[in-house]
Amino acid sequence: MDFEIRNSVVSDAEQLIDHKLIVTRENPDTLATLIENHYISINEQEEAITEVGPNDYKRVAVVDGKIVGIINMKQDLRKKFEHIAQFGISVQQDYAGMGIGSSLVKGAIEFAEENPLIEKIMLTVFSNNPGAIRLYERFGFKEEARLTNQVKLKEGYTDLIYMTLWVNK
Repeated sequence: MDFEIRNSVVSDAEQLIDHKLIVTRENPDTLATLIENHYISINEQEEAITEVGPNDYKRVAVVDGKIVGIINMKQDLRKKFEHIAQFGISVQQDYAGMGIGSSLVKGAIEFAEENPLIEKIMLTVFSNNPGAIRLYERFGFKEEARLTNQVKLKEGYTDLIYMTLWVNK
């Protein structure tokens, strides 16, 4: 199945909300999203789409006109941390294993490598998500910190892992 990676546009707002609801439902113990706290309105999502700084990277993965994956990488705007960008990514389970996650991560890394302000990419991942950890390790991300039992699940806890990749040092 073919997919396209592209910038998100305001008309994607409803599909982005649907995507977030789907991946949150599919991954209740390996993903944390704001949509768990409250419903995101179309207006809120439209604002999020348009709020992209010059050093931010936001893309969607589309299959047959349907958004099935997203990546959002934001540069930290605080002076002492502005060399760092952090991303979050999600892909719907029905589209896993197609290379979508790899393409999204690769695009974010390439964007960071071409950006002279970004030196380091950071992400967090739940320790109970070995597939995501393997994906990040394939691109050279290393575990830099682990917060034990940081994430409270319905039943028990899991660690939160900080992984980083230096791209321009």
